[in-house]
Amino acid sequence: MNDYTTDDFLGGLVRLKQLKDGYRATSDAVLLAASIQAKSGQSILDVGLGTGAVSLCLEARIKGLSLTGLEIQDEMIELAKENAVLNQVEMQILKGDVAHPPKELIGKTFDHVVTNPPYFTETPQRQNKTIAIAHQESVPLSTWLHFCIKKVKPKGTLTLIHRTERVPEILSILSEKLGGIILVPFWPRAGKMPKRVLIQGTLGSQKPFSLHPGFVLHQEDTTRCEEIENIMRRAFPLFRQ
Repeated sequence: MNDYTTDDFLGGLVRLKQLKDGYRATSDAVLLAASIQAKSGQSILDVGLGTGAVSLCLEARIKGLSLTGLEIQDEMIELAKENAVLNQVEMQILKGDVAHPPKELIGKTFDHVVTNPPYFTETPQRQNKTIAIAHQESVPLSTWLHFCIKKVKPKGTLTLIHRTERVPEILSILSEKLGGIILVPFWPRAGKMPKRVLIQGTLGSQKPFSLHPGFVLHQEDTTRCEEIENIMRRAFPLFRQ
């Protein structure tokens, strides 16, 4: 029997039921949600939905979105359904993966596709299956990203967070179809190399690639920098107008 916790995100704007010992949403989900410049009424596809953290944090900031999530793990699907009810959010939750998508997604495209793909091609054996599936690639990253690109409407966006060392591979794939690509590094502390980056591109855009100055996550005393605290606790957008 699994034990669960119910955790606050965005200062309590979002409540998330999660496995106590298993896959749990991290700050990556909040940062990814904060980066989406959506408008009420637009459609969102969350590829690798997990427990719904990205979609629910996005809806908490921008009301009236049409949310769809794709997830392969039954346990995560059930938690995502519970979390949608817990947060009073309507969301279509579909079972499948990028190699075998459900029929509901055939021929359908979205204004914004968001994804936090598995980070590792090889990882140590893990006792917890939900963590292993979430972290280790079951299909090549290229397959994952090509699926996501196909689900983006013209002038729509694809946004993902991944490890810094995968940037060359990611950019080579996205640049085939997307323009206006922006790369945003997340610096753990000032002077430290970034371990994570956010990458966002627009289908059919002719704008050039740009490198964002990025965000320093923590001060020397390990507390969050004010800008990041506003994103994590107060639902501020990542990109300020």
